Amino acid sequence: MPAIVVECVAGKQRARSAPLRNLSELLVHLLRKGTTLDRSYVSVARDHCLVCERAIGEAPLYVKYRVCPECRFHYSLTARERIDLVADAGSFKESNRFIKSLHPLSFSNRGSYPRRLSQDQARTGLTEAVVTGSCTINGIRTMIVVLDFGFMGGSMGSVVGEKVALTFEEAAKSSVPLLAMVSGGGARIQEGVLSLMQMAKTVTAANRLRDKRVPFVVVLSNPATGHAYASFANLADLIVAEPGTLIGLVPMKTLRQASRKPLPPDAHTAEAHVKLGLLDGIVDREEMKEKLGTILGLLSPGNAGRSNGKVPSEDPLDVAEAADTARVLETVHHPRRPTAQDYIRSTVDDFIEVRGDRVSGDDRSVVGGLGYLLGKPVVIIGQERTNTHPGDLFHTYPEGLRKARRLIDLAARFKLPVVTLIDTQGAHPGLESEEQGVGNAIATTLSLMAGVPTPIVSAVVGEGGNEGALALGISDSILMQEYAVYSPIPPAEAVSRIYGNARIQQERSDAMTLMAHECKALGIVDEIVPEPEGGAHTNPEDAARRLGTAIRRQLSALEKVSSKKLTESRYKKFRNMGEDSRHAKAAMRREVSLLQHIVAKPKRGRGKKQASRA
Repeated sequence: MPAIVVECVAGKQRARSAPLRNLSELLVHLLRKGTTLDRSYVSVARDHCLVCERAIGEAPLYVKYRVCPECRFHYSLTARERIDLVADAGSFKESNRFIKSLHPLSFSNRGSYPRRLSQDQARTGLTEAVVTGSCTINGIRTMIVVLDFGFMGGSMGSVVGEKVALTFEEAAKSSVPLLAMVSGGGARIQEGVLSLMQMAKTVTAANRLRDKRVPFVVVLSNPATGHAYASFANLADLIVAEPGTLIGLVPMKTLRQASRKPLPPDAHTAEAHVKLGLLDGIVDREEMKEKLGTILGLLSPGNAGRSNGKVPSEDPLDVAEAADTARVLETVHHPRRPTAQDYIRSTVDDFIEVRGDRVSGDDRSVVGGLGYLLGKPVVIIGQERTNTHPGDLFHTYPEGLRKARRLIDLAARFKLPVVTLIDTQGAHPGLESEEQGVGNAIATTLSLMAGVPTPIVSAVVGEGGNEGALALGISDSILMQEYAVYSPIPPAEAVSRIYGNARIQQERSDAMTLMAHECKALGIVDEIVPEPEGGAHTNPEDAARRLGTAIRRQLSALEKVSSKKLTESRYKKFRNMGEDSRHAKAAMRREVSLLQHIVAKPKRGRGKKQASRA
């Protein structure tokens, strides 16, 4: 029996070295030994965990979820077991169950293939490697596609491709969200090029779903490689994976053979894919149903949220004339000043974070996701600064802006308002950012925000540094906390061209930074949000309450405006920026006077110093 062979192999491995740490290591070890990874290997774990050796046969967590309670090792499940764990009890209705292959010429002469199909059908009780149908998840009607690794490795044959495509088409036609749970998904080599063509079939069907603006979510479980991963599974709005899942285009054995250097321990795993910006997150099986229900609820068309219809009625508080520049800068740079993540945690319920740009990385200087802001479903994006000491630099990178674009696109497709929290010293000025296309990232983010057909509210909660801040600042309503600052033109760069002394550069650039009341006079911001006495860091909870209330109040007013009027007003708002006005002229005169004073004074001092040296 394969199970006995695997048990002996795993036991020898543990006797020779440290216990296997995760599912990826176990699979790599089994592949090295030439073990065929069909579903039968899972039966080894009935008494003791393959990884930590704990007795788990009667543990409730293992019995219900097939998860080791000690090391959280996630064992394989059948398609029907996965459906039972995420669907509401008794809600699943299977579709297209009896579709069968007619054995086309490309593989009809391979006598072993029909025999293998019959054996897997008898062993698993399935007609093919995918189960499709409809169900409800936390009360939300959902179409579902589940690949079963135990049936010929969950490979993509003609029948699998057809059933997947039919389910996509039904979801698009009925505007019902679709959930795909992928385990396996490699090539059905017995069907030759017809297996390859299933990638094109499922992608074209997935495109129809996108065109209809229907939510599509994917869950990857071990192993998720091959045709499914490189086709429809990578086109989802959100992609999550179970811990330790083996993920990639090619199997681990092929990857090792093709690599010139030894692979890192976490290569090809879900954990590595999150770091590389290719996944939105890792979700434990025990939490999967609740997480999926929240995601589907937020993305479902026409979702009214959890609000009771009442909008916070707190009137905007009066803001006293701003304190001196030195005090404002000291407050905004305070190491305990709340960050974007602090505000998100305090004001957004059921927050689902979206990770990565699906290209090259996950810039942690930009955080974002979906959640309920005082009962209203929103997409929220925040620029996250390091929160250590005032001298730290916190810049925005191209990967972060590409991640922001993903979120803005989600908001546009599913008619969700956008909230951005601005706190950055600007776009990162290094060579790496230039090579990653920082200019293109800024331009395309600006362009996308300008055309979003839903309300956008931005709040400057710290520093608003040049292009990096503006990239997330094209909004219908722009708020600014009392002690926040804005530098639409990078002052440090301008001053550095005049002075070489670093201390003078910092002093002069601080002097050129615009405070909240100056930004309001210039028309850059629409409302100043008061902070607790002494600054937001003195009472973060109160600061978050004030900020959340102000944002929600602005959203409430904007959601009464049609999409066409929103985008038109947004165009006029920024089209008119800088035009002559009484406030703008007065503010510009002050800035010109300040610059003249800054430029003249150091030059006189520098001249005296040079004369004394002479």
